[in-house]
Order: sequence, then structure tokens, then C-alpha cells
Amino acid sequence: MERGAHEVSRLGRDGPGDPVPAEEDHTPRALGVTVLKAASSDEAEDVVGRIYLPNQVRTLERGPVGMSLTALRVGRTTVGQLEYGRHVRLLTDEATHVHVNTPLTGTVVSRTGRSELLTTTNRSAAVFAPGAPAQIEWSTDAAQLCVMVPQATLQNELEELMGQACKQPLRLPFHMSLSTPQGRVWRSMMNLIAGELSAKGPLLTHLAAGRQVERTLIDTLLLGHAHNHAEELNRPAAPALPNTIARAVDLLHEHPEEPWSSTTLARAVHVSLRSLQSGFARHLGRPPMAYLRELRLARIREDLELATAGTTTVESVAYSWGMLHMGRFAAAYREAFGELPSQTLKQPPG
Repeated sequence: MERGAHEVSRLGRDGPGDPVPAEEDHTPRALGVTVLKAASSDEAEDVVGRIYLPNQVRTLERGPVGMSLTALRVGRTTVGQLEYGRHVRLLTDEATHVHVNTPLTGTVVSRTGRSELLTTTNRSAAVFAPGAPAQIEWSTDAAQLCVMVPQATLQNELEELMGQACKQPLRLPFHMSLSTPQGRVWRSMMNLIAGELSAKGPLLTHLAAGRQVERTLIDTLLLGHAHNHAEELNRPAAPALPNTIARAVDLLHEHPEEPWSSTTLARAVHVSLRSLQSGFARHLGRPPMAYLRELRLARIREDLELATAGTTTVESVAYSWGMLHMGRFAAAYREAFGELPSQTLKQPPG
């Protein structure tokens, strides 16, 4: 079965129990985790068409398909854990976005154009560029974390990181090694996302947190994978001027609860990411996000000292200041103040 782009797009928006759109509709949004299952090739084609792009599924061994897809839209990016439960070959239409498939279990053979790539857990991932169909052969035990990002989103983020317009379009190689230091960072990111998908955790489903996760994911891809602008990204940058750093500090103090990232802060003060980081290191002795974390912790402590345990929770105060990972927050709070946030809250006011 092969579906046209119009029909797949319609299913992506209107299919029952499926809020995650396909390639044709990539408006920024935050949506809940969607779990979809299929017991036949036709059903599997339908599900993947709703979330990603038109495709055909060919079974290479006897028995029913046991496809499972847990997916989520984070901003403009779609992430999903996909497995078929059978040895199958997936044939896709030409993609219009960038797709990155990272094996979690099993082995996968991917082909696009004249290139073929065997990917396995902790060894390599496949990066599919727009404009070409693909063939992907899944072993029976294969599960992949499939990320879909619009090409324009990657291009815009690349220019933000570089601090200038790109003269050439971004070109990402097919093979991504997961054994390099940069590749291991991508692998860790995929493990985090897979865990959050399984637990439906707040890092993905919380609107503000999801925006930060999307930016981190895209930056990890651009900084960790070889591409035609990698050398430009890695060039040393001149430190930002002190008045620029002062403006950045003012923004953090005025709105510490905002979902800041180093990239968005650099954009707000009109410098490149490298210049901002160099300026913070030179003038403040720590990275922008470390400075923001210290600021948030201080604001949280002030609120907890004035709050009453019976009417306030640590989680609500932490969330209000943009601290979304409770385990890391509690550890950072204890390191900064020598006690847990719950101990601060239990103390009587005044």
C-alpha cells in the first residue's frame, strides 16, 4: 500500500488518538506522548505515515507484525521509539525533512541513494537528508529512536550558532559514529529521550522544558556530527564585549524563569554563541547556563524560606523558576546551600 502526501497529512492531523502530525505539518507545538500499535503491514504503514512520511512495509519472515511506536512532537521536532517485532523492510517516499535513526536494540541496514549503512546499538546512527527515498531493514529485535527535524529549523539554528548567514546549505553525512566523544553525547541524549518517552516525563511533555530539550537536541546534532560547516563552528571566537555580557546578565535577572538556552540568550543580545560563552567565561568565570542555575537556586531559596509547607510544595516552586529535573535540582540545591530544599521549606517563616 502506498499513500499520497495529502492523505497521510490528513491522517496525521485527524486520526483518532493520534495528535502527532506527519512531515507536511510542522507548526511549533507541544503535544502529549502518543502510543500506537499495529498487527499488520497495512496498519504499520498507516501509523508511520501519520507520524513521519508515506512508506511501505514488507515482511521478511512469517508471523504477524508487532509494531509499536511511542511518539511526541517537541516544538518543530518529532521524536519516536519505533519497533516492528518482525524482520521487515521499510520503503519510504522522498523525505522533506532530516531524519536521524539511532538503534536502541538489534541491527538495522539502511540504504539511501548508493549508500548502505549497518547500524547497531552504541556504534552508529543513520542520518537521512531530504530529497531521497530510503530502504531500512529491521532485525526482529530492532528498536530505533527516530528523530525528524525540518531542514529549515536546522539551518536557522546553525546560523545562530555561527553568528552569521551560511553561504552553503547544511549537508549532513549519512553515517554518524556513536563511538566518538561527540557521538557519545548524541547517544546519551537519545537514551534520555527514550527514557522520558517511556515514563512520559516532564522534560518532554512540559511546554517550557520541551523547548529546551528541542534546542539541546538540535545543538547536539549540529555540534556532534560532521558536516560541511563543522570547521566554521569550531573556530575560536573573539570574546563578547563587557556591555553585551552585562545585557545578557540583566536579561537573566529580569526573567530567570524563561526557558533560556545559551543559543537563545546569544540571539537576544545579538552575538554568536561562541562569543557569549567566551564572554561569560572571561568576565564571570562560568558558562551562561551555570550562572542562570545559580540565580534560579537563589530565587527558589528565597521563596522556600517565606513559604509554608502546608500550602506550598518544593516542586511547584522549582517549576515556577524553570527547574524541571527534580533529582538534579535537589542535588544542586544541597551543594549550594548545604541542605535539601524540603528542609528549607520545613523551617518556620521568619
